[in-house]
Amino acid sequence: MRRLLDILSAFGLLVLIAGSSAQSFGQVLVGQNDTQSVDAIFQKWNSIDSPGCEVGVERPGVPRLIRNYGSEDLEHDVLISDSTVLEAGSVSKQFTAAAILILAEQHKLRLGDDVRIYLPELRDYGAPITIAELLGHTSGLRDWGEVEGIAGWPRTSRIYTLDDVLDIAARQKNLNYPPGTAYSYTNTGYNLLAIIVARLSGQSLAEFTHAHLFVPLGMKQTQWRDDFTRVVKGRAVAYVRGKDGYHQEMPFENAYGNGGLLTTVDDLLRWNRALTAGELGKFVTEELQRQTLLDGGRPIAYARGLFVQSYHGLREVSHSGATAGYRAWLGRYPDQNLSIAVLCNAGDADVVGMAHAVADLFLAKRPPKPALGSASSFSPSPKQLTEHAGLYFGLPSGLPLQITVLNGSSLVAGGAVLAAQSSKSFTLGSSILHFTSPDHFDLEDDSGGVQAFDRVQAWHPTVERLTQFAGRYSSDETLSTWVVSITDGKLELVPLDRRGRRRTLTPIYENAFDLEPTGSGAVGFSVDPHGHVSGFDWHTSRVYSLHFARISADEGRH
Repeated sequence: MRRLLDILSAFGLLVLIAGSSAQSFGQVLVGQNDTQSVDAIFQKWNSIDSPGCEVGVERPGVPRLIRNYGSEDLEHDVLISDSTVLEAGSVSKQFTAAAILILAEQHKLRLGDDVRIYLPELRDYGAPITIAELLGHTSGLRDWGEVEGIAGWPRTSRIYTLDDVLDIAARQKNLNYPPGTAYSYTNTGYNLLAIIVARLSGQSLAEFTHAHLFVPLGMKQTQWRDDFTRVVKGRAVAYVRGKDGYHQEMPFENAYGNGGLLTTVDDLLRWNRALTAGELGKFVTEELQRQTLLDGGRPIAYARGLFVQSYHGLREVSHSGATAGYRAWLGRYPDQNLSIAVLCNAGDADVVGMAHAVADLFLAKRPPKPALGSASSFSPSPKQLTEHAGLYFGLPSGLPLQITVLNGSSLVAGGAVLAAQSSKSFTLGSSILHFTSPDHFDLEDDSGGVQAFDRVQAWHPTVERLTQFAGRYSSDETLSTWVVSITDGKLELVPLDRRGRRRTLTPIYENAFDLEPTGSGAVGFSVDPHGHVSGFDWHTSRVYSLHFARISADEGRH
C-alpha cells in the first residue's frame, strides 16, 4: 500500500508540510553569526567523503552569504566551490515560463491560445488545452516520465529528447481530467513549452534564454543541459545513497525545459534579485507570479513555474527541484527582501527543510500562531474514529489509502497522524481531510489540489481467482506489452521484453492491486459479470487510468 505522503506528493503537499511546527516570523534580521548558524544546518554534508550542497542568502544591507559543503566529485576528491555548477531540477521551470511570457509580450502568442496551434501533433481531446494551462499544470496532460515508467523505461534508463516527449504526448488517448478543471503536476507541459519557444522564435530554448535572460542578467554560469554529453566545466556529479554507499545517478537525457538548468547559487540569487526589482519588465514579472485559476475561478498556489504560498503567514514565492541525484530549492520572501538558494548533488538531501531552516535564521519571531494540523481541543470519540477507519480509493487518481485507528485516540494514514479539528475534519500540515459521509472524504490542500476518496472493502482472493488475470496486456500509448502470471501463489507483472524486471501485484480491493516496488502505482482490472477480463488500467500519482488491453490469456502458473 502506498504511504500517505507518497499519495499527497501528487498534490504538492510535502513542501507545505515542511516546518509546520515552527513559529511565525516577520521582518528580516541581520544576525552576527550568520555563517556559523548556516553551517550548522548543513553540517551533515560538510565532508569530502560525501556529496554536498551550495547555499546562498541575500538580504538588504549586507553582502551575500554563499557557503559550500561536501564534494562535487567523490572519485577525485574535488570539493564544491562557489563556481561549482549543479542542476536545478524543476526550479528550471520558471525560466521556461519567462521565455513564454516574453513571446507573449512580443505578441507572438497569447496565453489563451490552443496549444494545437503550435503543436498540431497533439490529439484533439474535445476541449482546447491553452498555453496558460500548460504553465499552471492544469492541462490534464499525463506526465511523460511516469508514462515511460509504466512502459518499463523510467527516466535515467534511456536517453530522451524533446522530440521523444512530443511523440509520447501525442500517443496519449486520454487526459487525466478535462483541461482547466483540476491541478496535477506534469513535466510534459514544460517540455512542450520549450518546443513552442523554438518553433515561434527560431531559436532553441537554450539559445533564446541565453540571449533574453542569462546575458542581460549577468548569469554567466547558467546554461541548459540540452546535450548531456557536452563538457561543462565545474559540473558536480550527482549521487544517490545505496546500501553500500553513494552511487552516481546523472540525468542522461536531452529533454529539458521541465528541468535541466545548469547553474550556481550565485546566478540563482541574481535571478531572484531581478524578479524582486522587476528587471524583466512589468508584464513578465507579474505574469510569472500570477496564480492559476481553475474553471470557476478558484485560485491554486501554482503560478507560472513558481508556487506562491504562505510560510508562517509570510508570502513565499518558491520552487523545489529534483532530477536524478540533484536537489534544489529557490525561494523569495518579497515583503522581507529575503532570497535563498540551495543546490545539492545528493539525492537524499532535504533541500526544502534546510532552506526553511535557513529562512528561520533571518526572519524575526512573532508570537506563535497555531499551525494548521497542530493539536486541537477537539477529541473524537473512539466510535467516531472507528467510523472513519478503513480502505479508500482515490478519484480520479485511482490510488488507494488505508486509514487506521492508533491507540483508540487518533487516526493514522500510512504512518502519518491526522489532527482532528472536528468529528469530520482532520488536518495534516496544510492539508484538510473532510468526511462528507461515512464512506467518502475529500483531501484538499492550499495549493488547490483536491482528491476525492470513496470507501472500498479489502479483498483477499484465492489463487484460483488470481488465475483469471493471467495473460498478456498491451498499450499502444506506451508501446509496451506486460505479462501477468502467477509465481509461488502471487500475481506478477513482467515486461515482455525484459523478464528480469518483475513487479509483484498485491491485492487491495476487488480486482485492484498495489504494485511493488512501492511507488510504481496501482492496477485495476476490468472484469465483466461473467468473469471475463478485458484489460487493466494503470494508475500513478501523475498518470490516471492508462489502459492496457488484454491480447491473450496464455500465461499461467510458474
